[in-house]
Amino acid sequence: MPRDVVDVAFDAGRDAVRALFAAQAERIAALEAEVEELKRLIGRNSRNSSLPPSRDSREGRKERPKKRSGRKQGGQPGHPGSTREMIADPDRVVVHWPERCGGCGRPVGESDRDGDPVCHQVSEVIVRVEVTEHQRMPVGCECGCRTLAELPTGVPVGAFGPGIAAAAATLTAARVSRREVARLLKDLLGVTLSPASVEALLKHTSTTLEQPYVQILEQLDQSPVRGADETSWPRAGDSGWLSVSISEQAALFQIAARRDREAAMALLGEQPTGTIISDRYAVYLFIDDTQRQLCLAHVLRDFTALAERDGAPGRLGRQLRDTLSGVFKILNQPGRDPSDLTALRADLADHRERMHNLLEQGSRCRDPKTRRFTAGLLEHEQALWTFTTTPGVPATNNAAERALRHAVLWRKQSYGTQTDHGDRLVERLLTIRETCRLQGRRLHDYLTTAITAGLHGQPIPAPTPP
Repeated sequence: MPRDVVDVAFDAGRDAVRALFAAQAERIAALEAEVEELKRLIGRNSRNSSLPPSRDSREGRKERPKKRSGRKQGGQPGHPGSTREMIADPDRVVVHWPERCGGCGRPVGESDRDGDPVCHQVSEVIVRVEVTEHQRMPVGCECGCRTLAELPTGVPVGAFGPGIAAAAATLTAARVSRREVARLLKDLLGVTLSPASVEALLKHTSTTLEQPYVQILEQLDQSPVRGADETSWPRAGDSGWLSVSISEQAALFQIAARRDREAAMALLGEQPTGTIISDRYAVYLFIDDTQRQLCLAHVLRDFTALAERDGAPGRLGRQLRDTLSGVFKILNQPGRDPSDLTALRADLADHRERMHNLLEQGSRCRDPKTRRFTAGLLEHEQALWTFTTTPGVPATNNAAERALRHAVLWRKQSYGTQTDHGDRLVERLLTIRETCRLQGRRLHDYLTTAITAGLHGQPIPAPTPP
């Protein structure tokens, strides 16, 4: 503060000095709040925010807790293991008989043969491209008109059949570029396509998948439990958002220009049924707390961020973090029956009461940020514990977050989409890919069946059971 300002205040009397001190105190408080906020932003990582682990700094990665179980790597004693199942009807069977006895070396004959075979199956890929030539024959009429035969229903107008179109879509869904798809199909199948031909096949596939996409949307609207999450998705250089709605049997992706309530309603319905699992983002506030489960993993990260602050907010945050960590320990107990909600409520009763008391304590905190945060959780406290009253509701939104990981990698490789057609293709391929994964179905098989049905003018089969 300039010396002349202080001198003027002293000359003006006590009231002026008090006003000067009050202004300085207010300024100092504002600067301290700004410094604390900047420290919080700098200290954000995957443990105390929604940032992915890949965004952690080198120091942050060193601070990640490393779990040491003391066990050796690999399968543990008593682990049942897994074995690849034998094919019931192999394409070819080759019988091998020993020529000599493994003990004495005596030659053996047919009379020595005894017992059932020990089968050893070897899988191999036989690449064979079938080319069908459709000869459209012309005829001449007495009237002088020459007529060329039309292609029958089910024959593609282009040069590639449903299997190749499905292969191109499957590779694209695996985040392979158009040019690389063309190269891989030539290397693997000996089929020569240009990137433009791949794009034409993808446009046709996208059109074919419109009906299954709508069917999945309608099925999810009736699902008793759904998770919802979103991530950024650039669109022609502008910002956009990719959202997902997921149940046990299906998933649906949607690209929108904004991350707002209108987009959430388009994904989940204006009056959604069942229970929705989500984070604390405000766009989901149109869902009643009785139909909502707040992701406790997100809440734990918020508590961790609060615990890293100084003073009373930090102490409160550490208590909240430890309490919620105790909830997760109970949820992850070995042998716990997830369907026994009565036992779960009894086991969590003390933790729930303690968290309620801590949130009420925070709502009376002098720090305005802590007060708003805890008061907001208190207002929607019922949504923290829906998983203890509604069967089949998980405590976290991990399923939706896992479903978005593939899309995030696609975004990083492609930098988003450029056209409405690109939006629809990404939405439909991600939707069918994830739904087939949840169903345990082969994506290429489903795409081939769907494209074939479309060529014959038949209804496109749904990728989910009725």
